[in-house]
Amino acid sequence: MGTRYSEAFVEQALVKVYSRSIRTVQSVAEGLNVNCHTVKNWMKREAVGKVSVSTTTEKRPHDWNAEEQLVALPETHGLSGEALHTW
Repeated sequence: MGTRYSEAFVEQALVKVYSRSIRTVQSVAEGLNVNCHTVKNWMKREAVGKVSVSTTTEKRPHDWNAEEQLVALPETHGLSGEALHTW
């Protein structure tokens, strides 16, 4: 029987695939240690709405304007490691 991946893992994998810029699906799959065909199947499932990728209006930090950066600064002050990554 194949490996079962959590929905959170699948969502994060799909985010990496869709934001890969010049990397191929194959290279993203190799980086995650997942079969390329598995990733492509997840992409097909997501396309028909079975897997939800968090594509909300959240922006990457380097896309934030100055006001958004100023709001984030006091909220993240003192955070480190996993806590900062989670925020």
